[in-house]
Amino acid sequence: MRTTTLNILLVLCLSATGAALLQAFPVFAQSADAVSPAAVRDLRVIGAGGAAYPRGFFIQTHFTITDSVAAALNRNFDVMIVGPEANLSLLDPLTTTLVAGPAMLYSNSLAYPDDWTVINSHEDWFLHSSPDASPQSRIPLSGSYTYQFYMNVGSQGWRDFVVGKYAALSTIPAADGLFVDGVMLPSEYASLLGSAYPSYDAAAYESEALDFIYAVKDVAASKLVLVNSELSKAFTLAADGATCEGFVHFGGQHNDTQITRNQWLRHLGLIGDRDLDGKILLVGSGSADSTLASMVEYCYASFLLGYNAQAYCCFYWYTTGDHDVVTMNWFPVWEMDVGEPSGDFYETNGVFRRDFSNGTVLVNPNDSGSPVAVSLGGVYVDSSGNALSTVTLPIKTGAVLKKSSW
Repeated sequence: MRTTTLNILLVLCLSATGAALLQAFPVFAQSADAVSPAAVRDLRVIGAGGAAYPRGFFIQTHFTITDSVAAALNRNFDVMIVGPEANLSLLDPLTTTLVAGPAMLYSNSLAYPDDWTVINSHEDWFLHSSPDASPQSRIPLSGSYTYQFYMNVGSQGWRDFVVGKYAALSTIPAADGLFVDGVMLPSEYASLLGSAYPSYDAAAYESEALDFIYAVKDVAASKLVLVNSELSKAFTLAADGATCEGFVHFGGQHNDTQITRNQWLRHLGLIGDRDLDGKILLVGSGSADSTLASMVEYCYASFLLGYNAQAYCCFYWYTTGDHDVVTMNWFPVWEMDVGEPSGDFYETNGVFRRDFSNGTVLVNPNDSGSPVAVSLGGVYVDSSGNALSTVTLPIKTGAVLKKSSW
């Protein structure tokens, strides 16, 4: 799992805290001005009817929410996650669900400068690579992260400090929920720590992380708690839902980097798990390169192919190729209201298909081979308005199609 600094994340669910305006950046990669939103379920009445899939996700970085930006957000997105310093007074709480929160399992002295003095003075809150618990033996977060450290999730002092932050956020009237970042899978936590922390124990870590989530649930009272955990079943079940930042294609990977067919099937299994009925599953895909419409459709089609209609499943797209995330992405394929699923997906000649009440979805996830031509058994329309009775799919492509009214 990749940790995501809260100042950078906005999704199909919203969170409000604070009143400081954010720095202005370009907002739209694709225009959303002419969007006619499809029907979706309200998170407050999950299971009450309506389409079981969303219109899209928005990943945010620092920008000022003006009247026009707020209008687009209110019109197009159902759920967003934002940093606690965003001014969301222009956003409509009746059309968006707001979720906010600080990081959990790691410490970032840049993102939380006001807290760093306190954190830095408690050496027992950090994990250390040796019995000598000192600043020199703290374990920095793996990867490209700077000034971030692995924290001791079993430390009562660290837990109390972070849970206190969530308790304060839970009192904000506009916040419908709390977002717990950095909840790594036990295996990932061990892999990222490497040999730096020889006393690591996966079972102990999972137990301590679950206790942490339960503590946040306690202070959240009746509000939602979502965890960033790659849809780990144990952590997702403990909360009200979870995010997956690397569904089919991770935003930190280049367009030519693809997961295998077997991995793709496992990803579909994550969002199709019936044990997660009633949970909120926020599924993200992306790219480190300029966004390709075909890549977006491949990931979104995979999402529709596998999602559990008994959960509240949401999709978003983000790119790290444009100075992390500085745009509000919107794609015509998200406007393809294909209706409700008619059943599970099935495979024919290497292409996976799932039929819907008002359309069909196809994906060719194979690792090699020639493009596959599929007879659709009727006339369908793609996101560009083209009428099709057959579709040809090269490897690692997908198609979302509506039934033609012609």
